[in-house]
Amino acid sequence: MPRLRPFIGAALVLIASALIVAAPAAASSCVGAETEAEALSHPDLEATVTCLINEERAKVGVRPVRGSASLRQAALGHTQAMVRDGFFEHTSPSGRTFIDRISNTGYMRGARRWLVGENLVWGSGSQSSPQAMVERWMGSPAHRANLLRGRFRELGVAAVRGTPFNANDDTGVTVSSEYGFRTGKQVHPLRRHR
Repeated sequence: MPRLRPFIGAALVLIASALIVAAPAAASSCVGAETEAEALSHPDLEATVTCLINEERAKVGVRPVRGSASLRQAALGHTQAMVRDGFFEHTSPSGRTFIDRISNTGYMRGARRWLVGENLVWGSGSQSSPQAMVERWMGSPAHRANLLRGRFRELGVAAVRGTPFNANDDTGVTVSSEYGFRTGKQVHPLRRHR
């Protein structure tokens, strides 16, 4: 019987491991997370993507990102161009990079240091829900790194109906998320006069 005890212990470990792996992911508390894009307004879709990003950051102990109008402006312009002009790249056909687009909004003006990043995704039908799109980012090491980078403090999310491959796809949506961090100009302490 003593030889059976280690076997039973090993079998229990395997069963417990299988149960952990098979456990479904926790449901999101973000409203509309599993709703297909065509049933969400642009502001609701963007807010839900932002909520899901912050949920993912919280899971790993990273502080949430807050909205930035400048980053959203850069995201919106690029997303509109991708759907309108039929491309899906971080660099536009004219050669503008995400750094160029973010810089043109004034986001980095006056900053001593800055760091920016960009994630792009599109989906149609069941693949257009905010949850499905954020899951695709989390499944890609480079996109996951942007999403979870602790130095990022701000975010701009923009969603546009249609896809880069079919601008008239009523069930499709294209989303850009621009991430940023910046520090202000160096401030010298006031000198006290005696």
